[in-house]
Amino acid sequence: MRQQKKVLVLLAHGSRDPRWQEPFHQLTQQITENQSNPVYLAFMELCSPSLEEVVAQVDSQQYQQLEIIPLFFSAGRHLRHDVPQQIEELARKYPQLSIHLQGPIGLHPKMTQTLTELIQDM
Repeated sequence: MRQQKKVLVLLAHGSRDPRWQEPFHQLTQQITENQSNPVYLAFMELCSPSLEEVVAQVDSQQYQQLEIIPLFFSAGRHLRHDVPQQIEELARKYPQLSIHLQGPIGLHPKMTQTLTELIQDM
């Protein structure tokens, strides 16, 4: 069986302030440099591109799987309600894509370990 090609989407909250957005663009660039899969950045609100705009850019002839990686510390309303609803709508619009929402990055054990090490170094 052939492995599906996938696209990674980093999902951040969003802000109108370009200074707030800049670290997310830098993070996306750094991750892109170390990935064989395409990496996109999307925002929930207040700035572009939105999740819908990113998914519309994906070449579904070349990529079949889309992994959404929330750059959130925990799952609040956006991750429990808003994003799953968006995914349902996107799945109807793009049935050829398999769209999967990962858990919030802040709950990953490696994030906890890294934060613990950073705090110890302070």
